[in-house]
Amino acid sequence: MRFLIISDIHSNLEALVSVFSDLHKNNYKIDRVLIPGDIVGYGANPNECCTIVRFLKSGKSSLKNEIQAIIQKIDISDTDKKNITDCIFSLGKKANVIAGNHDREVIGQPSLCSTMAASAANAARWTTKVLQKANARFLNSLWLREKLRRFGIELVHSIPDYPQGYLYLKNAATLKYELLYSSITFAGHTHKPAAYLYTKEKRNISASVFIPADQFDNRLMLVERESMERLEEFNVSLKPDQRYYINPGSVGQPRDGTPKASYMIYDTLAKQVSLKKAAYNTEAVKKKVLKAGLPFDLADRIVKGI
Repeated sequence: MRFLIISDIHSNLEALVSVFSDLHKNNYKIDRVLIPGDIVGYGANPNECCTIVRFLKSGKSSLKNEIQAIIQKIDISDTDKKNITDCIFSLGKKANVIAGNHDREVIGQPSLCSTMAASAANAARWTTKVLQKANARFLNSLWLREKLRRFGIELVHSIPDYPQGYLYLKNAATLKYELLYSSITFAGHTHKPAAYLYTKEKRNISASVFIPADQFDNRLMLVERESMERLEEFNVSLKPDQRYYINPGSVGQPRDGTPKASYMIYDTLAKQVSLKKAAYNTEAVKKKVLKAGLPFDLADRIVKGI
């Protein structure tokens, strides 16, 4: 069984479809898609991204023509358009999707314990205005967490014990072993790929981070720093009887210094989670964000990956 994990799409259509293009180019066969929230926010294509995710979740054939029209408008080759469309259609009704804080914000359900930055709030208000009713209903239908008990997986946008709190997991010490209720918790929110291994300890936790320590993780304990190199890809071999908290990074607005769509593949047979990156036309997306009248910093970080 192979899972595709994509999070924090943030209304970035070109980034989203680049993932499906990358899957086709590398012949990655996917059985199920996991989406830990934030489909919308920041970007200029909330309806297009929602429509694709709606199809992945529901598989409704009535959405196929709309998706074909969406893909046709993207400035890529006809061959890529066909491959992307075929890949999306092959994954219909194969997605588990939960809500993120931006998904809640745009439908009038803001977090009660965190405040959005000014540019993020501006983008949320813009999204609310342009969001189609069907997509608003879809976002409203999403849960804050979901378990796939058969595979020992839990989806949450932030942390499992208080999913509506949207806490940024800045380092492994933020969570304790007892607060992870499944073997693997897939989350998003920080826009930075990470994989933390938790084992049951007498006093606290023992954790490993499989990404480089940077200014966001500068409080990591020395034992957590497994790599000091900035990695675009990494593999995590899963061990039995352990608990993992894994973040695939962001598809639509990465903040790890790499301006590419970030995603992961979990192979249950190989017992391995792999981080992947897909390149796309970031300059074109920047122009779309600015044309929509969204804040400059949201457009600029697309091309910088920060």
